[in-house]
Amino acid sequence: MRALTIGLLVLAAGVAAANDLAQYDLVISVVPNDRTLSVDAVVDLPRDQAGRTVEFLLTSGLQIKASSPKVERLKKAGAEGFQGINGSSVELSRQDGVSRYRVTLPDDSTQVTLTYQGKIDFALETQGEEYTRGFRETPGVIGEQGVYLAGSTLWYPYFSNDLVSFELHARVPDGWHLISQGDGSSRGDDGIADWDSAGPVDEIYLVGGPLTRYEASAGSALAEVYLRDPDASLANKYLEATARYIEMYRSLIGPYPYGKFALVENFWETGYGMPSFTLLGPQIIRFPFILTSSYPHEILHNWWGNSVFVDYETGNWCEGLTAYMADHLFKEQTGQGAEYRRDVLKKYRDFVKEDRDFPLSEFRSRHSAATEAVGYGKTMMGFHMLRNRFGDDVFRQTLANFYRKQRGNKASFADVRNEFETVAQADLERFFSEWVGMPGAADLEVTDVAVTRGGKGYLISGRLLQKQPQGPFELEIPVAITTTNGTALELIITGDASTRFEFTTRNPPMLLSIDPQFDVFRLLDARETAPSIGQVFGEPDIVAVLPSAASPERLDAWRGLVEVWSSPAQAIDIVMDDEISELPADRAAWLLGRENLV
Repeated sequence: MRALTIGLLVLAAGVAAANDLAQYDLVISVVPNDRTLSVDAVVDLPRDQAGRTVEFLLTSGLQIKASSPKVERLKKAGAEGFQGINGSSVELSRQDGVSRYRVTLPDDSTQVTLTYQGKIDFALETQGEEYTRGFRETPGVIGEQGVYLAGSTLWYPYFSNDLVSFELHARVPDGWHLISQGDGSSRGDDGIADWDSAGPVDEIYLVGGPLTRYEASAGSALAEVYLRDPDASLANKYLEATARYIEMYRSLIGPYPYGKFALVENFWETGYGMPSFTLLGPQIIRFPFILTSSYPHEILHNWWGNSVFVDYETGNWCEGLTAYMADHLFKEQTGQGAEYRRDVLKKYRDFVKEDRDFPLSEFRSRHSAATEAVGYGKTMMGFHMLRNRFGDDVFRQTLANFYRKQRGNKASFADVRNEFETVAQADLERFFSEWVGMPGAADLEVTDVAVTRGGKGYLISGRLLQKQPQGPFELEIPVAITTTNGTALELIITGDASTRFEFTTRNPPMLLSIDPQFDVFRLLDARETAPSIGQVFGEPDIVAVLPSAASPERLDAWRGLVEVWSSPAQAIDIVMDDEISELPADRAAWLLGRENLV
């Protein structure tokens, strides 16, 4: 989970000089029953800002009481020109929740001091098209159940989309713990939470509530668990898992970048990964499969996205890489890697129609099933194709080098490409320009297949076609040839719309399978997976046919179900079954009810 951030200029080899960071010193008081926040903020901007006039954003629920230098509020000015990672400023603008300020810095200083306070109480809302999850989100909230403050809240002055470092000291309500990134304490003997970002981060979080804390050693780091109800057994499972996964990824990539990792139980259902902690919902943490799926995913984000940060203007590479090295890896370890990749390809086929596709260079964050299928799925499959092309050793060495060089920096797909080219000693200009810069997936077809016997064996010949409209991709496509004596594996290397292939076998061939383990990012053939209701969720225009013979109560239930699935990106027309003579040929149809006449 990465939202609005503030300023940093980074140096080579992942080391940032302190004077090039925007440094925040925050003294905070939270009053849950009043939903109020009070902050004394001292911000030291980068050195090149001295003498300049700069602007910043703050949520309009907070009022500035004092400032030095004097700040000016810009009337009727929104968030134009500010780019938030998750479009957070856009969301607050929609709710009329943004105030914009201007301040002129002295020639010999880059320091801004502010005292401000007010209410933080943005409602929880369900994302319009995330019917596959049902998660609710908020830019920020303070209440008796807890506190959630992020970059999206604009609870601290937001100057730019660069990285920052910070120290914060927060007065903790009785019985509460308050957690942020980096190193520190959620509650001291003096009732104060003290946190230090321990390096650059892309936004500042403060979360917590009435929690019980557990801890254990995780090698060089501290494992922590914060639960809303005491449960030592559950806490121990997560403490043990934390230590196990930190060691696993340390050996694969490099040192864990923070002094702690904490599981924090939220007061509504979330699945957020922040630097050095994760914020998961109360039901989610009690699902047994989370320990081997979402939880390692969130821990891995401390390497990808929360230590090597993302240059969002050029595309988000880290979600797909994290999914590949966590969700996919655990499935692969249990022999289910091919099934996982097939399901990734299925999501792309089901949800990404022509007008919803886009290149990876335009992916910022997931906000729909289609953006997930592209931004997570296509990115993940690209890394899988690179691993298959160069082997495990090159893949691991490339990512270890990438982490070592880019830690503390914002990295792009170009940086990923550069490291693969360096380690693999290969030219990947075409691969990356197609994978990252072009929309679409390979649409494969095999034609003119023939088997001829000659000499001591059999010759299998044919032609592989790439039918996608945007032109051929550079691909290495696995082929399995099953004979009467077993199965042999081959490759078709192609970069053209039509590629002829020939293979020889000693024994009679029985079956030719193209990409049988789903190793290539391509359009699935309808026969490769079972039909499912997910296929119609991806349609932008749908007609829902209700049963006229149903009772009024049941009709209301059907109508409510359809309306819940409607979204700005998916138009659903509701008709009765006795009002139509035939189903439309140009869009998907949902037939609802056992008694439906259609």
